[in-house]
Amino acid sequence: GCLIGNVSEPQPSGGWRSWLNLKPEHWSNAFKGAQAIIHLAANIDPAASWEEILPNNIHGTWNVIQAAARCGVRRVVFASSNWAVKAIEQKLAPGCYQPDGPKIGSDAPPFPMTAYGLSKSFGELAGRMFIDEGKLETFVAVRIGNYGHNASKDEIVRTRWIGTNDIRSLFRRCVEADLRGFHVVYGVSAQKTAPYDLSHTRQALSWLPQQVPADHET
Repeated sequence: GCLIGNVSEPQPSGGWRSWLNLKPEHWSNAFKGAQAIIHLAANIDPAASWEEILPNNIHGTWNVIQAAARCGVRRVVFASSNWAVKAIEQKLAPGCYQPDGPKIGSDAPPFPMTAYGLSKSFGELAGRMFIDEGKLETFVAVRIGNYGHNASKDEIVRTRWIGTNDIRSLFRRCVEADLRGFHVVYGVSAQKTAPYDLSHTRQALSWLPQQVPADHET
């Protein structure tokens, strides 16, 4: 189901459950009985100011994770971003765009650029904290590349592309895979020029990306 409410506002502990026409002050209680939450809501503009990022990407993310823990949700899947490690990609490992170049692994800590990237790093670290404190069973941070039904014509953007079929199957596996603890996975398709090491993503989720940009080598 879908929640209708302002997740950037803190919620009271009391309330009622409904998936539709949910009053904003009671959205968090709709998490009761849920086994997994996929948190996608955010300002997705990499150039957004801190003032624009703060309510939806910081307050909203914290409120969702906290409400999930309070309601006993076992798993949170968080839409992170390649911007959480953009400084590694652009400054520390520029050869990562080459098919045989160094790739950025799931063990890479956040190394953000822009307020947007910082907000996604915050989400990852908040999820890890809730895992370490024993308040959540599983937290999966998905460092999404550039989603689109068709790949961009921009060569660098294409290296981070993920197609519709792949992103659907990826998030499905994030929910269904048998795993515990904190995990970082990458949301890109199968192109060899992708700057990320997908080995942990494939292994942890038993996920096999299928799509590549039309004129890229498989």
